Amino acid sequence: MLLVESFYKSVSIVIKGLVQGVGFRPFVYREAKAHAMMGFVINTADGVVIEAEGLKGEAFINALCQNLPKHARIDSMEIVESEPYGYTNFEIRESTLGVGSVAIALDSALCGACEAEMGDPSNRRYRYPFINCTDCGPRYTIIQIPPYDRVRTSMKHFTMCDACHTEYINPSSRRYHAEPISCPDCGPKLTFLDHKGLEIEGDPIDLAVEMLKAGKIIALKGLGGFHLMCDATSDTSVSELRRRKHRKAKPLAVMFRSLEQLQEYAMINEEEKSHIIGAIKPIVIVRAKSGTNLSEHVAPLIDRLGVFLPYTPLHRLLFEAIDFPLIATSANISDEPIIVKAEEIAHRLGNVVDAIVSHDRTIVNALDDSVIQIAQGRVVLLRMGRGFAPHTISLVTPFDKSVLALGAHQKSAIALGVKKNMVLSGHIGDLGSIEADGYFEKTIQTFQRFYECEPTLLITDLHPNYSSTRYAQEQKKEHYGVQHHYAHILACMAEYSLEEKVLGFAFDGTGYGEDGYLWGGEVMIADTHGYERIGFLKPFALLGGDKAIKEPRRMALSLLFESYSLDEVLVLKSPTTEAFLEYEIRQLYHMWTKKLNAPLSSSMGRLFDAVASLGGFIQSLDYEGQGGMIMENFVDETMDKPFTFTVTNREIDVSLMVEQIVALSTQNDAKRLIASRFIATVEAMMHYFVTLYPELPIIIGGGVFQNHPLMSQLYRCFGEGRFYAQQQTPINDGGIALGQLYYAHHNTKENNGR
Repeated sequence: MLLVESFYKSVSIVIKGLVQGVGFRPFVYREAKAHAMMGFVINTADGVVIEAEGLKGEAFINALCQNLPKHARIDSMEIVESEPYGYTNFEIRESTLGVGSVAIALDSALCGACEAEMGDPSNRRYRYPFINCTDCGPRYTIIQIPPYDRVRTSMKHFTMCDACHTEYINPSSRRYHAEPISCPDCGPKLTFLDHKGLEIEGDPIDLAVEMLKAGKIIALKGLGGFHLMCDATSDTSVSELRRRKHRKAKPLAVMFRSLEQLQEYAMINEEEKSHIIGAIKPIVIVRAKSGTNLSEHVAPLIDRLGVFLPYTPLHRLLFEAIDFPLIATSANISDEPIIVKAEEIAHRLGNVVDAIVSHDRTIVNALDDSVIQIAQGRVVLLRMGRGFAPHTISLVTPFDKSVLALGAHQKSAIALGVKKNMVLSGHIGDLGSIEADGYFEKTIQTFQRFYECEPTLLITDLHPNYSSTRYAQEQKKEHYGVQHHYAHILACMAEYSLEEKVLGFAFDGTGYGEDGYLWGGEVMIADTHGYERIGFLKPFALLGGDKAIKEPRRMALSLLFESYSLDEVLVLKSPTTEAFLEYEIRQLYHMWTKKLNAPLSSSMGRLFDAVASLGGFIQSLDYEGQGGMIMENFVDETMDKPFTFTVTNREIDVSLMVEQIVALSTQNDAKRLIASRFIATVEAMMHYFVTLYPELPIIIGGGVFQNHPLMSQLYRCFGEGRFYAQQQTPINDGGIALGQLYYAHHNTKENNGR
């Protein structure tokens, strides 16, 4: 908390942070009136500027720091004494344009005050599906260019009626400069379309409710894109959605009518509850209750559930007439960006949906729902979207040039370095398709437009075949790569503004190593200028290359070949060997011995998959990380005895662990023992290196740390103070761009480095 000790009679104040689109100017206006200050407040491209003079300057400035609007955040406050101008009142002035570095306003869920109004038959916004105020509604998803004013949003196409305009210009109103302000007389309108995009007459909400109750699948336009929705209690509806969308088993998010209804289906703690009912209302991964009427097809083979509450007025209106939970999953082709236009739904997903609920407020910037889980009271951010993105981190020293970090390939996100800010985008999707690559480039253009900059330095992953790497090469600008796992460590360091040497653990599915091999189980001593690889999993073969990633049994078989002869493997009683015919094992052994299409990997993520096969959890995957998620069901967190491993010349050898798992796999309680002891083993591997470097802070990064039991164990083991894990940015590849950008900030020529 910032306190001002000096007395000011006349001051100029520049405030940077999340101070636009959150009711900050009317807040300043109210505080100025309360403290009898004269002058003005204005939005600029760099933040909020205040000129104030009066006898209570110290109390006024302290009040600005202490009484912030709930969505506001002050990153810096520059205060300069000035000569009195002789203002006779305090006013809110029109915004100015210019090259800026202000944090972009974030979308927020329907607030309690607006929800009460839309439920009041006497209110002019009764049951209005686009109700909002300065505390809630669309922000980033409708803005075209900052500062955040109506004329620079997609609401510029809707002329305010007199009643809305009166609220808009009244500083004491909750809707003062609430840029998306509207009402049934002047705002957006709903439409109901068939699966071909042809309009159907009738009340769109009533028609949508009718179809959902009939077991149909609809697409509904939300804040940042469309949801696919159906009855989450209907096996027929959910299985049909999976069939049409070609999404065999990946979990589907479920939206509930109320917290009370949600608690009938899931077990939640207080920290989880606070996010579920909070101002963002992200999807929260929680423990599912057994024995409910939720369809078994919602999250096959796992006991975790992605839950959230209605966060738009339109969602709330649906649930007025529906008393069952709804599937609410992103409307997209698998792993591609979310779709934002009704015509694109009809064109690309017309064979998936039975109808479309749309409206005429344009989504300028697509944005998926955020996904989080809570481990030992801390947030683990799995997908950064609505309410979290874009995420701005303020720096002490500015970038000497604009820098664009292009991230990785999966869970793509970009980051822009401009002035004293690092800005990380929301989730884009997995690159490699025309649509994903196109939205990747559109996001770059959006950030360049927001900050009126043309980056002169591009930072990429080292992998030569990533779409992001090829993009950089095509731009004919200065560019270089940062190693993938080092970028994971740097991303966490960036979130906590760390610059000293750290002990970093980067565990994920794959990443291009500087030696050209596939890395993923890396231990590093790192700082902002470089790293030393001090430990890694002993590489094992991915039999069949990419095919092994889909079939964990192939990786498990490779590990068996490391410990046993072919003859021993052929007679071994193991879930892995039972998943093959004898001739297949012989063929794969030939591939292994001859190193034919059998690239080596040190990936911890691939080891998770292999253990899932050895333990009999799953042999072929339907989606990334499925093996680890299934194993989570069986982890007993009180069981902390690790398997045996050895470390020789930096290599972590798990051969003895494999043999111990094989011996356990035929026992009655095998899955609980194997899953629990494997998580304990990963923690023990980390602890081995922590004891070697006790003086270094511990940093983690990578998709493996999405594992809930593992993260809970690490927080219990390493505690507070020296253990750092990302909470505001994605711990998976969605944070890679931030790490790349942090490296560039410390290693450009002008910043004493590269």
